[in-house]
Amino acid sequence: MAGYRIRNSILIFLLTAVLAVLPVPLARAVADAYTAQHVTLTWTDKVTVTQTITWKTESSWPVGKIMYAEKADSNVFAAKATVVTAVSRPLPADGSGLVVHVAALTGLKPDTTYMYRLGDGDSWSRSYWFTTAPADTAAFRFLVFGDSQSDGYENWGRLVRQAYRDNPQAAFLTVVGDLVDVGADYSQWREWFDAAEAVISNVTIMPLTGNHETYTPVWGERTMPVLFTAQFKLPANGPDGLQGLVYSFDYGDAHFVILDSQEREEARFIPDMLARQQAWLDADLAATAKRWKIVLLHKTPYPVKSGRSNESVKAAFVPLFDKHRVDVVISGHDHVYARTYPLTGDKITAGGTIYVTAGRSGAKAYQYVTPNELHEFFHNPFEEPNYLVVEVGQDKLSVKTVSQSGQQIDSWQRPQERTQEKIAS
Repeated sequence: MAGYRIRNSILIFLLTAVLAVLPVPLARAVADAYTAQHVTLTWTDKVTVTQTITWKTESSWPVGKIMYAEKADSNVFAAKATVVTAVSRPLPADGSGLVVHVAALTGLKPDTTYMYRLGDGDSWSRSYWFTTAPADTAAFRFLVFGDSQSDGYENWGRLVRQAYRDNPQAAFLTVVGDLVDVGADYSQWREWFDAAEAVISNVTIMPLTGNHETYTPVWGERTMPVLFTAQFKLPANGPDGLQGLVYSFDYGDAHFVILDSQEREEARFIPDMLARQQAWLDADLAATAKRWKIVLLHKTPYPVKSGRSNESVKAAFVPLFDKHRVDVVISGHDHVYARTYPLTGDKITAGGTIYVTAGRSGAKAYQYVTPNELHEFFHNPFEEPNYLVVEVGQDKLSVKTVSQSGQQIDSWQRPQERTQEKIAS
């Protein structure tokens, strides 16, 4: 027994000595399992055959690789797995000391669940999962969250986890801007990702920016949302200078368009950002043959907060929503849940676009908000946050709004009965 203890002590001494002289990344690989932070699923290409995965590590893990295989092969994972090397860059945040790794997986099978692990080629993380979209789907569900900005992200974390537990079949989720309160402050992003990672490492998130993504810790100072684009890899099919902020993608028989409404905050950097989006939006909507057209942008063209007006956003986009018969426009910014009648311009028309303000998923709420004559339904989620469950079917689009405690706030449907003829421009 004494000899065993001596030999064991010698082995521990030798291992400690070896680790002491190894370069830090290699020493970490020998000593620890690969530690991946803030694992996030997005799409940058077709939802049926690709998946983009982003994660972070400490700078002592500068290399990122992903090993993946079909779930059916999980018992022989190492033998069946494909390994892809990520694009790895330092996170552009003072003092973070983190590396962002991005891997785009291609050539996947539709409607297939994959198992994946993250690592550096020698050491690997625990297993995660994702499922590709079906090649043909008559119906699907996705989740929409209003602004999650807070002075702490416990509310956001509880809501997104509860929503996913209640809707495990959701194809993806989105947050309609103002994910954090100060977009250039990485400490807020760290809290946001810590709260959401259990969900967004297994189901795709396709978010958009709000005005707070441009805020810096210096009062009144603005920047482009560089931490947003560094941490969320999204389709690069938008207009010049706005790739990753303005984009579109298809899921099933729906075409989704994401716009950037932050012209006040970003005009210093891209003065013609609304004009660039107008030309792109017109062409993008004209090119789709999908049955449903759904647009998401942060600032609603029809605000309900006193003193708030988004006339430049409204002038830029609403005529194109009318021209191309957009079914639903979903926004945030006002931290209330509100739904207009179907509108063409400012007129209530049976075949018009419905504008929805999504409520809130964080702690911030407004006490003084009021609907106007264009709103068919209005609810201020002052007591607790909420989220939207959107069901896209072949013949109808259904939306249910649910509070964190599970109470239904609103429920409505849009039948697919409108003519496909476009309003003359």
